[in-house]
Amino acid sequence: MRSLTIFTAIMALTGFAVSYFTDGIITKYWPFVLMLIAGITLIIVSLLFSASEKKFSSFSNTFMIASMLKLLLLLIVMSAYSFTNPADAIRFSVTLLVFYIFYLVLEIVWLLKLQRADKN
Repeated sequence: MRSLTIFTAIMALTGFAVSYFTDGIITKYWPFVLMLIAGITLIIVSLLFSASEKKFSSFSNTFMIASMLKLLLLLIVMSAYSFTNPADAIRFSVTLLVFYIFYLVLEIVWLLKLQRADKN
């Protein structure tokens, strides 16, 4: 929780700086995108931590299903927003993709730490 909060704060400061110093390079709704992805990541990581206490097959199934559902949900959000706001569709999609990639890296780092702790 603490590392997710710190990472989200860093991403928020970065998003604010980019939106303040550049003119229209990211969507004006970037805080909502950030909170959506942070919330989804929190739910997935808590599911993965509980699944890690079971068998590895249960963990890998939970990881694959959660990753697929996360990507599907974000694609639905991106498609719905792009359909309703075509003028901001590219900025929104790129912003969502960048945040998704950063949180994916954070999720992978968490999983690697969990794996190392499990081996010890």
